[in-house]
Amino acid sequence: MDPSLGLLLERLHWPIPRVRWEAARAVARLVRTGNNGALDALLAWTARRTLESECLLGLGVIHAFDLADFCPEDKARRAVTKPSLASDWMLRTVYDIERSAPFLYTVSPPTPACLNEDAAALFDRLNTLAVPPVFLYTLGRLEGALDFAFVDRWRHDWSWICRSHGAEVPKPGFVLCPPGQRRSGALHMPQGEMFVSAYLRTLAYAMHMGAMRADQAEYHAMLAMPMNRGLAELEPVKRPAWSRNLLQRWRDSGQALVAEIWAQAGQHTLAGQIPAALHLVENDERDFIEVDIDVVIGHGTLNAGEPVAEAPKFDWKHAEPGCMGGGIHLRGGSLGPVTLACPVAPEHIGRVDASVALQVKLACLALGWRRGRVICRKHDIALQVGTEVVSHWHHWYAEWGPSRFTQLDTIVSSITTIQRTWLLAYAESLDLSVTLVARVRVGTREHRHQDHSVDAHEFWITPQEHEALAMPEFP
Repeated sequence: MDPSLGLLLERLHWPIPRVRWEAARAVARLVRTGNNGALDALLAWTARRTLESECLLGLGVIHAFDLADFCPEDKARRAVTKPSLASDWMLRTVYDIERSAPFLYTVSPPTPACLNEDAAALFDRLNTLAVPPVFLYTLGRLEGALDFAFVDRWRHDWSWICRSHGAEVPKPGFVLCPPGQRRSGALHMPQGEMFVSAYLRTLAYAMHMGAMRADQAEYHAMLAMPMNRGLAELEPVKRPAWSRNLLQRWRDSGQALVAEIWAQAGQHTLAGQIPAALHLVENDERDFIEVDIDVVIGHGTLNAGEPVAEAPKFDWKHAEPGCMGGGIHLRGGSLGPVTLACPVAPEHIGRVDASVALQVKLACLALGWRRGRVICRKHDIALQVGTEVVSHWHHWYAEWGPSRFTQLDTIVSSITTIQRTWLLAYAESLDLSVTLVARVRVGTREHRHQDHSVDAHEFWITPQEHEALAMPEFP
């Protein structure tokens, strides 16, 4: 194998999700250009995985980037040496085949794995750290609904995976800071894969025992999916100059920064578009700043004394390579104040692209009762009504580092835009007021990781007229 190709494939197992995403995109690009060595290397790498969730990282390239035309079904099947409910679903999605026989799934022995006390205690310490809390939440919810000890079984399966992969449970890895400083943060990549693989085994066992149907188990196994098919091709764009150096600019100008960056964002949008929402994050070793600016709509006079509701989240339930579809509906009755842009997330979010998928916002309320379609293009996500694109969302490079401030849900910066004519027509037809609300959080790390002080600020910006929305003035 070409050494450079081997290095690229190892990045599929890298601790930083964005690195895994970019590596998967690069491998898919090589396969699509007819590089047979790349396909053979990907399949061989996948076949060497010893955990179900790790196997998904390789198969996920074929699934997310729809490589059926380049990889025959029999080759893909042979590469899956640790089959699971999730791998079967991915193969069936790509090749339109029937489910595999359930007996192929690994089931842990019935007796306890008998880890030592310190090792066994890691389950409770890491089951919401090595993996997102959604795994524990899902099993707890299923336990209450189906009267089956899902969480205890997860612990059992995790214990046996730890036992089979070495008597000593792998310790969390660390990324080192510059010389003279303490280590900066824990990376539980090996443990993360163990927890996810145990989760898949637990669902398979519950299905074997008749506690849940095969389709139910398969649905919940989608939490282990590496990437969403619709988002796989989405690339970040270079961060614009006007969105940089926020910490220093905030220290220098304070509230004036909000009006300045909103005006600059409006000047750099596509022709006929204006911003609908803006999310900016910046951090250094000790400090961070997070800026959220949203267009708010509602009846009557909007003022800072009224709470602003986020527009209802919409889950897109149908995904295909590069595209998601669904309906967007405006609730009846009194409107607002509510943000114009609302979160738009695919039903199944991958482990690799979750940090981006959960941040996608499109200007949905401007559609009223119409139906729209989400198109995931190379550099942005577009909301299309008929043949017309009415809203855009794109993000900038982020999350290349292994750790971030615990007070930040994400460090993905992004902008949502809407066609000016759509917003004006919608606001005028319902006699709506339109204004802006900005929320700024500034944090300082007192000690290396745990102690933070955070100052929160909120500003209302009331344009004198709708045409001033892209470049508002403070009253």
